[in-house]
Amino acid sequence: MNRKFVFHGIYLLIVGTVAVMYNPHTGSFGFNPDAKSGLIVCGAFAIISFFWALIYSRQAPRIAVIGGFITTILLFVGTIPRAFGAWTGYAAGDTFKWFVGTTISLVIIGSIPLFVFLCQNLRPKQ
Repeated sequence: MNRKFVFHGIYLLIVGTVAVMYNPHTGSFGFNPDAKSGLIVCGAFAIISFFWALIYSRQAPRIAVIGGFITTILLFVGTIPRAFGAWTGYAAGDTFKWFVGTTISLVIIGSIPLFVFLCQNLRPKQ
């Protein structure tokens, strides 16, 4: 379980970094000031995921599982509407929204395995 939290945190950091390092308006790699919020969100949830890994390693797995479950739900609550809005904007003709939709969708898709694993471990083992 500890590795799942750490992997999720590293994954979020990578996606957040890629989001801020590509500018779809210019089509080149470089700092994208429009994607700062994506880096902040990914970085914050990565730090929280590392925190749950630390809690899990300190012999408090139940707290880490419940906290990770709640945190992942909050991640979904914040990112799913944003991804929907980005893909809707892309479908309406805003060609620059594809990158926003893709990076947010990657955050959601990458968080699903952790969420499923946490759901399976919510009930205490008998």
